[in-house]
Amino acid sequence: MKKPGCLCNFILFVLPGLLPLPASALDLDLSTILETKAAVAIPTAEKKEDDRRWELLQSEASAEFKLEASQDKHSAFADCGLLYDAVGAGSSGIALDQDADEHHFYFKLKEGWYDYDGGFWSLRAGRQINAWGAADGIQVADVLCPKDESRLFSSDYSDSRIGIDAVRLSYNGTMLSADAYWIPIFTPSVLPLEKKNPIRSLIMPSAVTTELMGKTLSIKIRDFSQDDIDKPETNLKNAEYAGRVSAYTPFADFSLYGFWGWDDEPIISYAISKVNKYGLPSEIALSGQYKRMGMVGADTSIPIGPLVARAEAAFFPGRFFATDAVTQLVAGQDDPYVQMNEIRFLAGLDFIAGDWTITGQYYGDTVTDKKKNVDRKSYIHQATLNISKTFLGGNLEVGLAGMMELNDFSFVVQPSISYNATDQLTFSIGANFFRPGPDEDEPGTYGAYEDLSCVTLGAKFSF
Repeated sequence: MKKPGCLCNFILFVLPGLLPLPASALDLDLSTILETKAAVAIPTAEKKEDDRRWELLQSEASAEFKLEASQDKHSAFADCGLLYDAVGAGSSGIALDQDADEHHFYFKLKEGWYDYDGGFWSLRAGRQINAWGAADGIQVADVLCPKDESRLFSSDYSDSRIGIDAVRLSYNGTMLSADAYWIPIFTPSVLPLEKKNPIRSLIMPSAVTTELMGKTLSIKIRDFSQDDIDKPETNLKNAEYAGRVSAYTPFADFSLYGFWGWDDEPIISYAISKVNKYGLPSEIALSGQYKRMGMVGADTSIPIGPLVARAEAAFFPGRFFATDAVTQLVAGQDDPYVQMNEIRFLAGLDFIAGDWTITGQYYGDTVTDKKKNVDRKSYIHQATLNISKTFLGGNLEVGLAGMMELNDFSFVVQPSISYNATDQLTFSIGANFFRPGPDEDEPGTYGAYEDLSCVTLGAKFSF
């Protein structure tokens, strides 16, 4: 589980340092958000032996507290909360029931920072969340903050970001801005490794089937957890560095990005841990390690009347990719990874007119020197479409989102309705319909989640 980090001492030292100031000089703002979410699996087109129909896939209740204090050029901010997860699917927070077999109660510190505003420059230190790129819900150059991948049904893409413990030095100009980051503490993405997480069985099979010595073997995979993944040691040589430069002109906005740090997701290694009486493998042990990663990227947004054209691209030189299980187990390869250059790009178009918002995107991901023993396609691409309209003076919003990956033509359709009953109270209902592609042997990215098709319900109260 993710630890608070030493920079979280902000709560203990920075905020009390501001509180003794005269009340007239100190501005305080406290807000609270109470929220509950639930998702229930719906029957798929074909009933299966292990069908999840009517299974509770998500059931959470949370209380989030935001406190901001400011005085002259100084400000401090904390965003923290408590979460109860009835399913036991896991969270990016700190488990409060550490001794239990299953974790349900969590404390989460999303952000906690101190900021000094020097006019044309500023300095921020602490846990912070920053968004990179111009893409809507797709990760291209947005590699600064890791993601909470344990939750398939986040409210939106931005809700999945995890704060990083960093120092940010910024230049704040009218037509030009720049940020430089020093990140001394590595924060990885949170993987769906809890046993009750509905995603776990889809990405972590219980066995591997392979041909060995002329026989087809089904080899059991030993239980795998976060403890089996080695994190980089916390020292200065393992720090991460990042930078962003943005220009704002009357005809377009441009940004350049650079990152040198660690890949948020580990490289998975396979090793034979047990053999049967015939000397054949009967159990496989998994382990993981994080590898260094570099990225340079750029984006632009160009308004054209009621339209906004967006483009984004990122280049990852020599990125590490895991080889497949068969290569590691049969070929006996010493290194469980290879390096390939990766390029990601996206083109999007937004239409905003009155109560209507329509967004379309095309995304591509390619490696320039594809290796045969890596379990990924040389070119991956998909398209997205998001349509929403508001009614009743903006209090009712109806939306329809869809994503299709164009390799195997699997897709997901996500209708949604949200209603602001009052300024403080919002109700929502939605659904996720995952469908495989036409090839039964290749269900595709979204088709693999077919059994997680569900109806979602939510309520939020803010004060």
